[in-house]
Amino acid sequence: MNIGDRVRSIGGNEEGIVTGFISEREVEVEIEDGFRIPFLRAELVLVSKDETKAFGDNPTPLEDSSKKNKPQIPVYAEKGIFLAFTHLNDKLLELHLINNTDLTIPVLLGSEKKGMYEGIYVGGLNPKTHKKVHQLNLDDFEQWPLLIVQGLLFKAGLSIAREPLVRKLKFKAQAFMKSKKEVPMLGMDGYVFQLDVEELGELDADQLKNGILESDQPAQEQIEMPKAPKTEIDLHAEALGIEGADEKNILSLQILHFEKELEAAIAHDKPAITFIHGVGAGILKQEIEKRLKKYKEHIEFFQEAQKEKFGYGAIKIKLK
Repeated sequence: MNIGDRVRSIGGNEEGIVTGFISEREVEVEIEDGFRIPFLRAELVLVSKDETKAFGDNPTPLEDSSKKNKPQIPVYAEKGIFLAFTHLNDKLLELHLINNTDLTIPVLLGSEKKGMYEGIYVGGLNPKTHKKVHQLNLDDFEQWPLLIVQGLLFKAGLSIAREPLVRKLKFKAQAFMKSKKEVPMLGMDGYVFQLDVEELGELDADQLKNGILESDQPAQEQIEMPKAPKTEIDLHAEALGIEGADEKNILSLQILHFEKELEAAIAHDKPAITFIHGVGAGILKQEIEKRLKKYKEHIEFFQEAQKEKFGYGAIKIKLK
């Protein structure tokens, strides 16, 4: 089971995309309503590719009458980009780029040694595909150059802007050998490195010290911090430029923008941030309050913002 895989719960009707690993036994799954729920791995089964082809991305074997008229927000896998090495023979390793997401990724692979850059591969990775792009000799491991992967994260249609993916990788023998496991999508053993792991917060200080991912720059410079956020964020569709989208997609994009701005405020130690959600039917406000449970360790309290300024259509979040 890997990030980006579609899974279904054994004892219920929940189905979604694996978005992160909580522990060795637990994973986080984003279901079709946009919620992220922890599951034990033993409670989940992979949805086969054959089933997806036959019934589509969201099969519903038994229709739940309570959800019959409820709009479904599509779930897209946006995490699960890997670089992996597999053995061609005892000495030669084949290098693969793996895209286990629903995004299309124009990608460049190059190497750098003694200040000289060499282009290795340029091309596109369609969703749920992989590409063999290079070979390296294990006998020359100590002389391997710095590998540089650059990619653009593209989703057709209305979406959110995504920062380009840029990773510089320098391997140490001990950490390299410890990375051996089954390669996502290839179904064989290899040495696997997740390229979008930093955004999930899974690349900790110990991993950097052990040399799983290193750069010729200090470790703290490898992780690009989000831009300083505003203190007031308007979530109206018009303000976000998505007023022409379907209602089910508008809510999903509003929540994505809310989480992005809240996480940026937390990262920059902002004292507070206000989100203008409007009044309407109150659905967006309810969804925001549900999402705030994920961030409770960073939140001191939240309340309705100044009524004289925003009316009843805004929420102020006081951060710790």
